[in-house]
Amino acid sequence: MRTLITGKTMKSTIPNVAILLLLTAPLRKAADLKPETLQAWDAYVHQAQARADQRVSGRAPFLWVDSNPQLAERLRAGEVVTEPDGGESPRAVPHGLIHDWIGAVFVPDANLDDVMSVLNEYGRYKDFYRPMVVNSTLLQEAPDRESVRLLMVQKAYSVTAAVQADDEIQTVRLNADRAYSLSTSLCVREIADYGKPNEHALPEDQGPGYVWRTFTVTRVEQRDGGTYAEIEMIALSRGIPWAFRWLMQPLAERLPRNTMAAMLQDTREAVNLTVLARNRVPADTQVAESLAEKRQAKASR
Repeated sequence: MRTLITGKTMKSTIPNVAILLLLTAPLRKAADLKPETLQAWDAYVHQAQARADQRVSGRAPFLWVDSNPQLAERLRAGEVVTEPDGGESPRAVPHGLIHDWIGAVFVPDANLDDVMSVLNEYGRYKDFYRPMVVNSTLLQEAPDRESVRLLMVQKAYSVTAAVQADDEIQTVRLNADRAYSLSTSLCVREIADYGKPNEHALPEDQGPGYVWRTFTVTRVEQRDGGTYAEIEMIALSRGIPWAFRWLMQPLAERLPRNTMAAMLQDTREAVNLTVLARNRVPADTQVAESLAEKRQAKASR
């Protein structure tokens, strides 16, 4: 089922939060990445890359939103659309879960450069995508790719998951109206005791297993009086113990969906500010004030 986000905060429908709090201790125990899990991940990403190549080569529509004739119209009406790619997420693999979500947003009056300037400004991700992205650093820049380090924090009830990820991003501009990028995790390290005096990074592939690997495809196209941006985020995490799956499965489904929706909404807000600056609209206009209020509210969370 397609999920339409219209700016309202989505809340978990897990019925008994008290029970969930009792389950956080066993889920914090180490669940190191196993070879068979990594093999399943590599095979899945290979298929995702093949699908991405089909869209770039013209063997499939460039944008996922063009798979549904009504989808682009809904986006132009201001909706943010997210859904599990292929209709199911997460997918169980040996000792792990693969989360695959795709979403899209339309920014009216924005051109391709407006959107790409936001997506490529990695050092400001901590400003654009707060509070999820706590810190962002451009590690290395080359003509055809960049290396970026992100510190990301996600909170759910009594659990705080902090992850430091080094990603390699390849961006390709196909023509004046289209561009895409591929982001692959090079090193993912979970941060134990985040925010405490003994905070420290765990060795790669060791720890609770909140996130082991990530792969992201971003496509951007200018048309219809604005620009579409769509993101497919794929992540590998630990599996859910069978005894707790009936309770934890809804959380495993909702967190990626909420993260995707928030990222798209934040992207649209940042691009809107870029459009205002390009058009030299006074900073005290009603639109600018509205965006500033939203960003201030996010910063205080």
